[in-house]
Amino acid sequence: MTNQLQLLQEPFHEKDIEWRVQRAMNTQKGNKAIVLAYVTNRAIMARLDEVFGIGGWKNEYKEWRDKGVLCGISVKIEGEWVTKWDGAEETNIEAVKGGFSGSMKRAAVQWGIGRYLYDLEEAWVDVKEKGANYINDKKANVKGYWDVPKLPSWALPNTSIEIIKGKYQTGKGSLEGFDEWYQSMTEKGMSNNDIDAVLTQQLLKKRAV
Repeated sequence: MTNQLQLLQEPFHEKDIEWRVQRAMNTQKGNKAIVLAYVTNRAIMARLDEVFGIGGWKNEYKEWRDKGVLCGISVKIEGEWVTKWDGAEETNIEAVKGGFSGSMKRAAVQWGIGRYLYDLEEAWVDVKEKGANYINDKKANVKGYWDVPKLPSWALPNTSIEIIKGKYQTGKGSLEGFDEWYQSMTEKGMSNNDIDAVLTQQLLKKRAV
């Protein structure tokens, strides 16, 4: 289980991170917004598939409070189902869908998925005339566009030999033959990121069988 937890807690690629405005405000240096980073639900599901297999995890939902949703993510450990729960209120936009999505993300954090994002410093962005994302906060009287901030290097994947070993062991059941296999891959000119991608695809295919 220790190896599985390490795989669950690996940082995600930037494409798997979405940013949402927490609040906007007028400042002496122009309009600003504070944005928070979240792992997408699609990336969470892919991570669970990779680590536990398609049949090795499941989720379920329950009503919570007046307009909230509880999500339980269950994984099979040594033949037994273990469940961790968390909840979220419905959102102002796509209320029901937002509640389901938010509760699953919070339940995933209970398993360590994306938990590292809580260690990010508060991210401020400029609200300007052009950008990738639009904001119209009537309460704060802030309208315009903003770009997502860059993640620090520690919050991005750094495919080390230990991560590769962990995935190899998960797929093969042992580390026997790893050194020879790893050397053959590097002799083909493959980087650690390339090798990691190959192992990830192999794990997903194996879990799907």
